Amino acid sequence: MYPDVSFVLPVYNKAAALPYFFASLLAQRGDVSFEVVFVDDVSSDNSLEILNGFAAQHDFVRVITNTVNAGPSIRLNQGVKAAQGTYLALFDCDEILAPDAVERMLFLAKEYDADMVHGRGQKTTAPIAEVTVDPIGESFGFKVHDDPLERVLGRGMVRMTWLVERALFEAAGGCDADVFIQDESLPLRLSFHARRVVDADMVVTVIPDTGSHLSANKMQQHHDRFFVYAHFLADHRELAPAKCRKLFGKCLSAVRKAKREGAPFKAFDLQSRYLAHKIGVGRCDPTDLKRFEPVFQNLPDIRRPVNP
Repeated sequence: MYPDVSFVLPVYNKAAALPYFFASLLAQRGDVSFEVVFVDDVSSDNSLEILNGFAAQHDFVRVITNTVNAGPSIRLNQGVKAAQGTYLALFDCDEILAPDAVERMLFLAKEYDADMVHGRGQKTTAPIAEVTVDPIGESFGFKVHDDPLERVLGRGMVRMTWLVERALFEAAGGCDADVFIQDESLPLRLSFHARRVVDADMVVTVIPDTGSHLSANKMQQHHDRFFVYAHFLADHRELAPAKCRKLFGKCLSAVRKAKREGAPFKAFDLQSRYLAHKIGVGRCDPTDLKRFEPVFQNLPDIRRPVNP
């Protein structure tokens, strides 16, 4: 019998946080059957040893090992291929889950026939060993969106606090495997195929500063955001003009922010493109974005996926 929920969790050098995260996972409430699929991305600390310890103690834990560090997008896709649950619980495993996080998210998915449910993360300065998370309870706000792509093209849905149907993930083809970090591509690609998304104003994880979040590299964020939206725009030219314009605008925004961080884009070319877009006279042709690609591709200290 397949479980209700599969936790699918890429791991890279999270040894200091894993015992605390896993304890919060084991403390999940409700009548929910689950499995846990950890995918180690060739950690150089003792993360794999810790994961194997979890698997030795619990038969619902599986650990997938690798020989090449490929990045979280590829590893998340790899883990989902091994998952069997009806739903996927997709979190960062250096955070602490609310004790009723999955129970509440699963309720929303079933109650509103939603194949995507998104929660909130709350940052803390407390050391992870001292973090406690209150139950969510039954009093929280949420909105149901019948145009998931329109919602995702808004703001604030890149935190890895997702419960999604496994069938949706498979229909979407998973994360963009050509972009290292999955945060932007996962909701974008899922939303294109989804029926409905619930955006819940509830804290499902507390986020201590463990120093292991890839999102701390701002230039990496701008690089990945540009290519996620550029790839999606190129793949979906059939979209309505308003959505194409939003996608194109996301790319230009990533370029502008990268320039502020020191990326050597030509100011005149960028400004003219941005102004034309803002007043609605610029084209939204993905080929027009090609001029920005060489700068992004030659930025130093950017991690790119390695196909195994």
